[in-house]
Amino acid sequence: MATTSSVTDSNPYNFLNGDTAATAKKSSIEEAQDRFMKLLVTQLQTQDPMNPMDNAAVTSQMAQISTVQGIEKLNQSMTSLNEMYKSSQSVAAAALIGHIALASGSQMVLSSGKAVAGVDLAKNADKVTINVNNADGKTVYTEVLNDQKAGVLQFQWDGKDDSGNQLADGNYSLSVTASQGDTSVEATPLAYSTVQAMSWNNGTPMLHLANGKETTVDAIRQLI
Repeated sequence: MATTSSVTDSNPYNFLNGDTAATAKKSSIEEAQDRFMKLLVTQLQTQDPMNPMDNAAVTSQMAQISTVQGIEKLNQSMTSLNEMYKSSQSVAAAALIGHIALASGSQMVLSSGKAVAGVDLAKNADKVTINVNNADGKTVYTEVLNDQKAGVLQFQWDGKDDSGNQLADGNYSLSVTASQGDTSVEATPLAYSTVQAMSWNNGTPMLHLANGKETTVDAIRQLI
């Protein structure tokens, strides 16, 4: 036997306003639509019959709710893309473990009379001064490079001091200054180090290097 139900409320606008006992969970877009419809119905109920709402005003309001819907959908799409980007970043960062990365750092290891490091120049420089310092912070070797282009330049050291004496293997550090005419140029020393592990900092993958430094994937200037 079939059953039927009817709306017995004397005011049909109550149904349109969503004043029913059972309401389903709605998305933020649907909730915005409902709020708009409630406001529009209320305006229709309370309008002056002798001076009804202008059709242009109703059209304008409809356009506004469409704009809200479009912005909401765009926000949802951007959130989804951001989550996908974070996931791909994590996969890419994990794949770098075990590789040697060139990233910000001043440490340099001299081994068998050979040491390699780098410098990141923010702009072109007509003079770049690289100082090699020993464990006590004393400068043991200085090299001046002229007419260098912006970007990463590699620095190789044979382990000899300014007097030509061969120094012992071990840990050394770089300090760099650069200039273009009378204007200083930002110069960042770069160090080679093995990527040992990865962690997350507020959702951003962080690479832990053997020299004790941490770096992001986009801060790596070279990978071996």
